[in-house]
Amino acid sequence: MITNPGWNKPEKRAYFHQISPDCISKLEEVVTSLSKGEIDVETAFRRYEQILSDEINDPEFLAFAIGNLNELSSYIAKGKVNIRIHRNDL
Repeated sequence: MITNPGWNKPEKRAYFHQISPDCISKLEEVVTSLSKGEIDVETAFRRYEQILSDEINDPEFLAFAIGNLNELSSYIAKGKVNIRIHRNDL
């Protein structure tokens, strides 16, 4: 018999989102424009924010994704097309 009340309890909330190919394509355009100097960092951030807000409906998870743009951008810059955002720390 298990007497530990914390044993094997599922976490309250885990987040997982598969980024759509359309979203990746749009984000890739921003990465390319930024790397070519066609837009500045602030403009790129606003575009990222808009693209991701169209993709992710949960405001808390959207904030997490935006807070990790550096990592997301590096995946896109490397040409990765199968990107999943996962947060499991709540």
